[in-house]
Amino acid sequence: MGKPQDLPKGRGQLKIGIALAVVSYVMALAVPFGVERAFLQSLIDIGCTGLVIWLALSIVGHPGRFEQAFGGLSGASLFINMAAVPLFALRPASLEPGGGAVGTLADFVLLVWGLSLMAHVIRHTFEVRMFVSVVMSLAYFIVLSTVIGSIWPESLVNVEPDEVSLQGAAPTTSLGGQGGTQWIITA
Repeated sequence: MGKPQDLPKGRGQLKIGIALAVVSYVMALAVPFGVERAFLQSLIDIGCTGLVIWLALSIVGHPGRFEQAFGGLSGASLFINMAAVPLFALRPASLEPGGGAVGTLADFVLLVWGLSLMAHVIRHTFEVRMFVSVVMSLAYFIVLSTVIGSIWPESLVNVEPDEVSLQGAAPTTSLGGQGGTQWIITA
């Protein structure tokens, strides 16, 4: 619950945070998508997040906060990613009839946790109100989800438009604070 600025300065903390985020991200997504896609998706998600934080900090005149903010966000995402590992590993079982609601609720909890983590970092790093940080994290989540969704579009083969619903939908990425979740639409 501390501020990112309270973390120790230095590239060591940043490197450890990024490494933990990538490894845990791949662990969470390896079962549903395979190691290659999980690794590529983690690089895109974490890379875009780092780039956006660096650009935003440069624009507001606080580039020195980058290592602490991004390293802290990446390191904290480890906990969300590790919570996602068993959920994604057990995903086929949770999509069986009667198990979808529990899986969807768990995914929603991860979504809220990830967005609140990013909002917390944004709030303290950029010294903005909580409402502004929540809106910014939600907007970033939507943009990054769209980017990842455009790279790996899920195909809906032989599904009529009126048969498509979000019931049983499941996020396909970890919420490690990076926010790159897209939803699988199931029929």
